[in-house]
Amino acid sequence: MVRRPRFRLLFDWPAFEAALRAAAARRGWSDAQIAAALARDRLCTVDVDDVEAHLDWHERLGFAAGKTGVAGG
Repeated sequence: MVRRPRFRLLFDWPAFEAALRAAAARRGWSDAQIAAALARDRLCTVDVDDVEAHLDWHERLGFAAGKTGVAGG
């Protein structure tokens, strides 16, 4: 029987932010686009397995500050 740890980290924000910034830089995102994406992500933390697919979601949603919506990603 595999025992699960009593406590586990649900979301590693620093690692996620670093990965998002690196991937966004590869795509040539502006500082404003990165800031908008991070602000949106702070509203609902989700565990992201594929940061590139997550950036695709941000690009589809747009980068307007304060714009939120329900979508998979």
